[in-house]
Amino acid sequence: MKTGTISDLFEGGGLIIYNSKNENLFDIQYNDTVSLFEQYGIILFRGFKLNGGELTKFTDIYTQAYSGDALRRKIRFDNRKIRNVDYGFSKVDLHSEASFTPSWPELVWFYCNVAPNNGGETILCDGIKLWDDLTAETKGFFLSEPIHYQLKIPVIKKRSNNIKKPWFMPIIGAGNGFVVHKDGCLHIVQKRYAVQESRMSGQFAFANHLFIHLDSEPQLVNRTLSNKRDIPDSIYKEITDKADPFTYDHIWEKNDFLMLDNKRFLHGRKSLTEGDPRDIVVIQSQSASFGYGSTTRNSINDVT
Repeated sequence: MKTGTISDLFEGGGLIIYNSKNENLFDIQYNDTVSLFEQYGIILFRGFKLNGGELTKFTDIYTQAYSGDALRRKIRFDNRKIRNVDYGFSKVDLHSEASFTPSWPELVWFYCNVAPNNGGETILCDGIKLWDDLTAETKGFFLSEPIHYQLKIPVIKKRSNNIKKPWFMPIIGAGNGFVVHKDGCLHIVQKRYAVQESRMSGQFAFANHLFIHLDSEPQLVNRTLSNKRDIPDSIYKEITDKADPFTYDHIWEKNDFLMLDNKRFLHGRKSLTEGDPRDIVVIQSQSASFGYGSTTRNSINDVT
């Protein structure tokens, strides 16, 4: 197995696994992939011959359950687990996929069906590196203040009546919401911290939905602290200023298949030329088939 480093902007550098000898992606050992993924948080499988119909045969191996994707995204390859990324030609700011929703996936997978000709790089930022660079004051702020994401998520067909139906979400930080028949949406507030423990013991990762503009995400109505307080401008300035030098531009090649720790890495997109044929699809694994930190934590007897 030939490997390489993605970028020194990531903690550990990230990992590329190359197909150097006409190898089969399915020949890579499960335990090897899990161990490498937990260490690096990102694996780029490059040069492997893949087609859309084979993607979930591979992701099934590492997935316990899939997330439901946004209804606005078109189904691809006749597989409801595979969707288009959001189309458009403008820049998409850094974010952790669906981190503002009750169904925040542990893993996201991106597959390049057609590489862009001009622009359209996927931007990536390691939340571990970013967190380590924040000031102690900002770290203390995010460790004590959960973010309140006010959501409006389409879940049923619109109806003409005025019924508001209670809707219980058995998710920590969500709880009780309601569905409005007239707009067909679930209205709920998801409370979630912007930082969480990473798969690497003793390290924290800053992965959230704080960078992206509200008007670019139709399900996200508002984003505040408790008692509807705004996040201070000075905090926003610090996290955006410090994210920029840690952000890597990934240039896609056809058949690139990216496995990403969605609770560690932020991702987005650079703008591209209108009409560019860029075609990237996404798969979201709600929960992985392996335990969180299962290969990075040691027993007391292993510590020397």
